Amino acid sequence: MPELVYALICSDLIIDKDSSSTSFIRTIEHAVVPNFPTTLPPIYFASLWDLENAGNTPFTISLALVSPEGGEITLGMQEIAPTGTMLHKMNFQLPGLKVEGEGKHVLAVAVKTDGDWETRARLPLFVFKSQEQ
Repeated sequence: MPELVYALICSDLIIDKDSSSTSFIRTIEHAVVPNFPTTLPPIYFASLWDLENAGNTPFTISLALVSPEGGEITLGMQEIAPTGTMLHKMNFQLPGLKVEGEGKHVLAVAVKTDGDWETRARLPLFVFKSQEQ
Protein backbone atom coordinates (compact mmCIF):
# COMPACT_ATOMS: atom_id res chain seq x y z
CA MET A 1 0.00 0.00 0.00
CA PRO A 2 1.43 3.42 -0.91
CA GLU A 3 2.13 5.75 2.02
CA LEU A 4 1.58 9.50 1.90
CA VAL A 5 4.78 11.35 2.86
CA TYR A 6 3.36 14.88 2.55
CA ALA A 7 0.47 16.82 1.07
CA LEU A 8 -0.03 20.57 0.88
CA ILE A 9 -1.77 23.30 -1.04
CA CYS A 10 0.01 26.34 -2.44
CA SER A 11 -0.47 29.08 -4.98
CA ASP A 12 2.40 27.93 -7.21
CA LEU A 13 5.20 25.41 -7.42
CA ILE A 14 8.46 25.05 -9.31
CA ILE A 15 10.00 21.70 -10.20
CA ASP A 16 13.72 21.72 -11.02
CA LYS A 17 14.28 19.66 -14.17
CA ASP A 18 17.79 18.56 -13.19
CA SER A 19 17.27 17.52 -9.58
CA SER A 20 13.48 16.99 -9.57
CA SER A 21 13.31 19.04 -6.36
CA THR A 22 10.13 21.02 -5.79
CA SER A 23 9.75 24.56 -4.43
CA PHE A 24 6.35 25.41 -2.98
CA ILE A 25 5.35 29.04 -3.38
CA ARG A 26 2.94 30.63 -0.84
CA THR A 27 1.36 27.71 0.97
CA ILE A 28 -2.35 28.24 1.55
CA GLU A 29 -4.51 27.59 4.58
CA HIS A 30 -7.16 30.28 4.09
CA ALA A 31 -8.73 32.69 1.62
CA VAL A 32 -10.58 35.98 2.14
CA VAL A 33 -13.25 36.84 -0.41
CA PRO A 34 -15.59 39.84 -0.86
CA ASN A 35 -18.85 37.84 -1.19
CA PHE A 36 -20.46 34.45 -1.80
CA PRO A 37 -20.84 32.40 -3.89
CA THR A 38 -17.34 32.89 -5.25
CA THR A 39 -14.57 31.22 -7.20
CA LEU A 40 -11.19 31.04 -5.51
CA PRO A 41 -8.01 31.70 -7.50
CA PRO A 42 -6.27 28.65 -9.01
CA ILE A 43 -4.15 26.62 -6.58
CA TYR A 44 -1.91 23.56 -6.59
CA PHE A 45 -2.27 20.40 -4.57
CA ALA A 46 1.15 18.76 -4.13
CA SER A 47 1.97 15.36 -2.65
CA LEU A 48 4.74 12.82 -2.32
CA TRP A 49 4.05 9.09 -2.00
CA ASP A 50 6.35 6.35 -0.68
CA LEU A 51 5.95 3.28 -2.90
CA GLU A 52 8.45 1.03 -1.10
CA ASN A 53 5.70 -1.27 0.20
CA ALA A 54 3.25 -0.76 -2.68
CA GLY A 55 4.39 -3.80 -4.64
CA ASN A 56 3.34 -4.02 -8.28
CA THR A 57 -0.34 -3.34 -7.64
CA PRO A 58 -1.74 -0.25 -9.39
CA PHE A 59 -3.57 2.22 -7.17
CA THR A 60 -5.71 5.31 -7.61
CA ILE A 61 -5.45 8.63 -5.79
CA SER A 62 -8.41 10.99 -5.57
CA LEU A 63 -8.78 14.57 -4.43
CA ALA A 64 -12.12 15.97 -3.27
CA LEU A 65 -13.36 19.29 -1.92
CA VAL A 66 -15.59 18.89 1.12
CA SER A 67 -17.76 21.88 2.10
CA PRO A 68 -18.38 22.88 5.74
CA GLU A 69 -21.82 21.24 5.40
CA GLY A 70 -20.28 17.94 4.27
CA GLY A 71 -21.01 18.10 0.54
CA GLU A 72 -18.22 16.51 -1.49
CA ILE A 73 -17.07 17.24 -5.05
CA THR A 74 -14.37 15.10 -6.70
CA LEU A 75 -11.70 17.40 -8.15
CA GLY A 76 -9.47 14.81 -9.74
CA MET A 77 -8.26 11.22 -9.84
CA GLN A 78 -5.09 9.63 -11.05
CA GLU A 79 -4.32 5.94 -11.48
CA ILE A 80 -0.72 5.06 -10.72
CA ALA A 81 1.01 1.99 -12.18
CA PRO A 82 4.15 1.31 -10.10
CA THR A 83 7.32 1.60 -12.15
CA GLY A 84 9.85 0.32 -9.63
CA THR A 85 10.65 3.73 -8.15
CA MET A 86 10.44 4.29 -4.39
CA LEU A 87 8.84 7.75 -4.59
CA HIS A 88 6.04 9.26 -6.66
CA LYS A 89 5.27 12.98 -6.80
CA MET A 90 1.72 13.83 -7.69
CA ASN A 91 0.55 17.39 -8.24
CA PHE A 92 -2.87 18.62 -9.29
CA GLN A 93 -3.28 22.11 -10.67
CA LEU A 94 -6.76 23.08 -9.59
CA PRO A 95 -8.66 25.78 -11.46
CA GLY A 96 -10.69 28.19 -9.37
CA LEU A 97 -12.64 26.26 -6.73
CA LYS A 98 -16.28 27.29 -6.35
CA VAL A 99 -17.39 27.83 -2.76
CA GLU A 100 -20.85 28.75 -1.56
CA GLY A 101 -20.10 30.08 1.90
CA GLU A 102 -17.76 30.83 4.74
CA GLY A 103 -16.13 28.17 6.88
CA LYS A 104 -13.70 25.28 6.95
CA HIS A 105 -13.53 23.53 3.60
CA VAL A 106 -11.34 20.45 3.29
CA LEU A 107 -9.27 18.97 0.48
CA ALA A 108 -9.53 15.23 1.14
CA VAL A 109 -6.87 12.92 -0.30
CA ALA A 110 -7.79 9.25 -0.63
CA VAL A 111 -6.13 6.15 -2.04
CA LYS A 112 -7.64 2.93 -3.38
CA THR A 113 -5.86 -0.30 -4.25
CA ASP A 114 -8.10 -3.38 -4.43
CA GLY A 115 -10.64 -2.48 -1.76
CA ASP A 116 -12.37 0.64 -0.54
CA TRP A 117 -11.10 4.21 -0.56
CA GLU A 118 -8.90 5.19 2.41
CA THR A 119 -8.59 8.86 3.30
CA ARG A 120 -4.92 9.70 3.86
CA ALA A 121 -5.06 13.46 4.47
CA ARG A 122 -7.60 16.18 5.15
CA LEU A 123 -6.14 19.60 4.34
CA PRO A 124 -8.14 22.52 5.75
CA LEU A 125 -8.93 25.48 3.54
CA PHE A 126 -10.66 28.15 5.60
CA VAL A 127 -12.72 30.65 3.59
CA PHE A 128 -13.69 33.96 5.19
CA LYS A 129 -15.77 36.90 4.01
CA SER A 130 -13.84 40.17 4.13
CA GLN A 131 -15.03 42.68 6.67
CA GLU A 132 -16.21 45.92 5.07
CA GLN A 133 -14.72 49.05 6.64
